[in-house]
Amino acid sequence: MKKYLRLTEYSWLFLAIICIGITTYFFIIHDTDSGSIGLMLTLFAGIMYNMRRMFNRRMERMAKKQEEEQQKQ
Repeated sequence: MKKYLRLTEYSWLFLAIICIGITTYFFIIHDTDSGSIGLMLTLFAGIMYNMRRMFNRRMERMAKKQEEEQQKQ
């Protein structure tokens, strides 16, 4: 499960980086309308990355807390 959570987090990060490159290309080569759509996709990917990261950190803290409780018993 931990590997899956990490994989999804890094997938969103990779997608956000790709979107940044594509958005920059559209702003330079094409018109600003195409770039603004790419910018929205980049923001969405960045938000999803941050949400996954916060969720993963919370899950890690919960797992660590459960391990500590099990060791105490």
